[in-house]
Amino acid sequence: MQQEIGGRLSNLKALTIEEYYEAFGDTEQWLESLEQYAMQKPDHADEISGLCESLARDIPVYPVWMRIHLLSFCMKCSGELAYAELLMQEILNADYDILGEYNKYFLYWQISASTFQNTGLQSEKIELGKASLYRELRDAFYRALWVDRFSWIPAEERNFDLVFLFTSQFLQKTHAPTKTVCDRAYALQKYLGKRVVIINTTMLLPQKGDTPFYDRKQGAYLPEYCNIRRFPFRGEEFEFFQCENHMPDLNTMQMLLQKVKEEKPYCIVSIGEGDICGDLCGKIVPQIAVGTVFSEVAVTTARYQMVARDLLASDYKKLQILGTAPENVYKILFTFAFKEQEHHFNRAELGLSSNGVVLLVAGWRLKDEAGSEFLCMLEELVREKEKIEVVFMGLFEGYEQAMEGFPDLMKKSHYLPYQEDALAVTECCDIYVNPKRRGGGSSSAEALFMGLPVATLPFGDVAATAGEPFWVKDYEEMKNQICRYYQDKKFYEEMSSLAKQRAEALTDSKTHFCELFQKIEQKPDFR
Repeated sequence: MQQEIGGRLSNLKALTIEEYYEAFGDTEQWLESLEQYAMQKPDHADEISGLCESLARDIPVYPVWMRIHLLSFCMKCSGELAYAELLMQEILNADYDILGEYNKYFLYWQISASTFQNTGLQSEKIELGKASLYRELRDAFYRALWVDRFSWIPAEERNFDLVFLFTSQFLQKTHAPTKTVCDRAYALQKYLGKRVVIINTTMLLPQKGDTPFYDRKQGAYLPEYCNIRRFPFRGEEFEFFQCENHMPDLNTMQMLLQKVKEEKPYCIVSIGEGDICGDLCGKIVPQIAVGTVFSEVAVTTARYQMVARDLLASDYKKLQILGTAPENVYKILFTFAFKEQEHHFNRAELGLSSNGVVLLVAGWRLKDEAGSEFLCMLEELVREKEKIEVVFMGLFEGYEQAMEGFPDLMKKSHYLPYQEDALAVTECCDIYVNPKRRGGGSSSAEALFMGLPVATLPFGDVAATAGEPFWVKDYEEMKNQICRYYQDKKFYEEMSSLAKQRAEALTDSKTHFCELFQKIEQKPDFR
């Protein structure tokens, strides 16, 4: 094996960048075969560690595109933070004459997606590295588009009744970030009387600048949305525009800058982060950013930002890099809009026991998020409590394979893939249980709305959504809390009532989002 790896690396190292890109498919298949080989070994953790060490041993002498490709493999295969941090530094240090702005923007999104899915790959060094890379790229596109030619539009010249709402991805109404876009558009138009124009820049996980990276991610895109001009939501209609799926495109970005200049919106509200197009337009009129990972400071150069928690020491460093004043970052209770419930199931229809206590674990990345420590806790729980069963709802790739090491959990669990009516399934469950992850806010809000108590670590969007009464310090305490919900009916009813009260606030965008918007617009630098 070592000899084969050495020979293959020697051959790859001799390739030009054009030849390496041409051989990318074969190289990717080779790396996949190495990962599968290591995973099949009884001591696969040691095998993977040895494999990654072999691949990275001579990393300084490889060309930069090869270093990035191999380090992305080591990061994904091993799950070790050291490889992620080394990869981040390699991307930052790469010469722009070799890897240009489009390549680095592609890599920004790839490392962002990879580290988002694995909490073990997250650190302050990674977050500050992403912020530095993004700021470099935003400044590069700023210069390329001569944004200095577009002067700031003062308040008296802007259209008080018009707001542009930028998003880097817009999908079906069941998609949580899309629901956030629609809810903010609804609040602005319904309660504040603004005419809202939704602009999907399609800047999330773009494929332009495609560069060798192991297990590459691709953003979903609905081409049919290019043909619609108005988007309906809860009785309101919004003007709508979607960019072609070849961003970042200088001509399109120039067109949007010109659109802002000519139509003079009162301000821009940006949903998400990492959207250079939206941030450049925010140099002409005020821009308010609302992150979709709302428990964290978003990577954006927006003048104002809404975040669901107090700032940490590391946030100040990040904001300094991005150029946002800390006093322009406002704490907010992040609010939600749910897709209307259309069905009412009984448990038998879902294959659940009529008298069981059903735990709900929901998400679209459960393969990465429901780690072995979390599954081990559930395994112990269902072994000790006969009536407890678990529903995994959403997307759990390799579900049966993941369950192989947890035989009791396998017998007592149910996998319900994509559900069109999530509230109807949630209604049949008793307790919402959250693994350690950054996302999950939307599904936990739906659970609270249906009166399900939550058990979550004090980390990520679910913790911010549920609030401190539902926090536990570790998985052992989570297990004990679930047992208490299971055994103490009075306690369960008290927490269920608290969940519903929390949900009332979580669905009140008129109070939380609109009032903060009105506070921000009073700032002198908003004018």
